[in-house]
Amino acid sequence: MRLFDRASLLDYPIYKLQGKRVFVRADLNDPADSEGNLTGDMRLRAVAPTLAYLCAARAKVILASHFGRPKNKEANFSLKGVRKRLSEMLRFDINFIPECNGKELEEFVLNELKDGEILLIENLRFCPGETKNDMQYARFLASLGDVFVQEAFGACHREHASIASLPKLLPSFAGFLLEKEVVALSKILKSPERPFLLILGGKKVSDKIKLINNMIEKVDSICIGGGMAFAFLRANGYDVGKSFVEESIDDIARQILYKAGEMGKKIILPVDVLVAKDIISGSECKLVDAHRIPADWYGVDIGPKTLELFKEEILKAKTILWNGPMGVFEIPEFSWGSRALALAVALSDAVSVCGGGDTSDVLRLTNMVNYFSHVSTGGGAALKFLEGENLPGIDALPKVM
Repeated sequence: MRLFDRASLLDYPIYKLQGKRVFVRADLNDPADSEGNLTGDMRLRAVAPTLAYLCAARAKVILASHFGRPKNKEANFSLKGVRKRLSEMLRFDINFIPECNGKELEEFVLNELKDGEILLIENLRFCPGETKNDMQYARFLASLGDVFVQEAFGACHREHASIASLPKLLPSFAGFLLEKEVVALSKILKSPERPFLLILGGKKVSDKIKLINNMIEKVDSICIGGGMAFAFLRANGYDVGKSFVEESIDDIARQILYKAGEMGKKIILPVDVLVAKDIISGSECKLVDAHRIPADWYGVDIGPKTLELFKEEILKAKTILWNGPMGVFEIPEFSWGSRALALAVALSDAVSVCGGGDTSDVLRLTNMVNYFSHVSTGGGAALKFLEGENLPGIDALPKVM
């Protein structure tokens, strides 16, 4: 069964790349400090093999990305910090133009960019036409290249000019990262080895309803932690204190529990939780049974008994998909459950896939990225893909038989 039906960079003869202007749309949106200096480089490392391949083939690479959500070209959203880290990673200097439109950029690409070099252009979201999916802006970007390579899996769910329109204006191909993402996620959707365990966390049930509905028939069991667990605990009649629960979510939680029961799917909920007086570092904390959360306390993490229940499922599983942290992991005192779960999954024999977003941040903080079978670079895009939705950035690429 073919899991990737789009034109791939490997379909383009390597000997034809020399001298070609290859426009690479990447997702270089790694975490950064308030001045724009990167504090992580997972996405840069993920796209590096494609860039190295193109440079070795002596292509002229025009590299483009978004970075954060700027409102007015704020300096901390510039790609200057990305350029510095990427140059260090690839061990050669990368050209940079502080523009994402205009004559200066066009003239550099056409007259100064040499074979085997990379030009990084400024944050695409500094140009309003990008997020508006403006066809005129897409045509300008297309004028810079001979070939387009899509590597921005993390933005492929966006209807933006460089994602949804640009690929239709040039001979277009998926890069190595995009193909890897689609194949890895397609495998667990279409042909997972069983037992198949889904681990869900994060704050809101509403963010995961489509994912649960699409996956519940495919998985054998579901472990639920994080803030969303309290909605299911409350649906079971437990008092959850001040723990976050969305308004009007009780009926949806009950429907999911009922549907799982009807289908013979096992849902494992927390049996103990860490609670805190306030959701701040240094707050008073204690472990309590899940059905005994004090009225004026907040649930902030799973407890050790819950972890043991989750580990029982992890040890049985042959395939594991994890999406969402187990608690308020940004606060060190509330991150134990997420960190311990990451270690348990990493040490298992299962094919382990992380759905990106906050979950990948947990793995990065615990140095567990390399111990998972696949860690997606796209949070929202991975979620949409696993929900069964089509992604505009992939749909825009030509199909192959």
